[in-house]
Amino acid sequence: VKGIHDVAVRFSKCCSPIPGDEIVGFVTRGRGITIHRTDCVNVLNMPEIDRKRLIEAEWQMPDKADPEKYEAEIQVYANNRTGLLVDISKIMTERGIDVTAMNVRTSKQGTATISMSFEIGGVSELNSIIDKIRQVESVIDIERTTG
Repeated sequence: VKGIHDVAVRFSKCCSPIPGDEIVGFVTRGRGITIHRTDCVNVLNMPEIDRKRLIEAEWQMPDKADPEKYEAEIQVYANNRTGLLVDISKIMTERGIDVTAMNVRTSKQGTATISMSFEIGGVSELNSIIDKIRQVESVIDIERTTG
């Protein structure tokens, strides 16, 4: 966060920013600065009076020896079939991605909605995983959850 030191900085849970995302800081009352994606619904719908508390922020270059992991969340929409979850899980396992949460629902029409949270290094890694999951048989669409 430009020009500010010794202030608590945390990442918002509503939009889960990861390195490579366009970000903005929000000066909270008593909890330091919260980092949001610039396309976060909470930033886009922020009242004009609170917009004065937005400040510039950018990603710091990561330490190659100890790369940080960030929480990302996607929703996968697919035509449900036996083995769908296995195929998606296999991609995550092959890439060494730790899935921290998963919720699967299937509609009466047979459409599966899979919400997944996992730890990732940045946007390029996320896009690579999304591209790979798109190739899974019966996957219709994938979107990143934006809170």
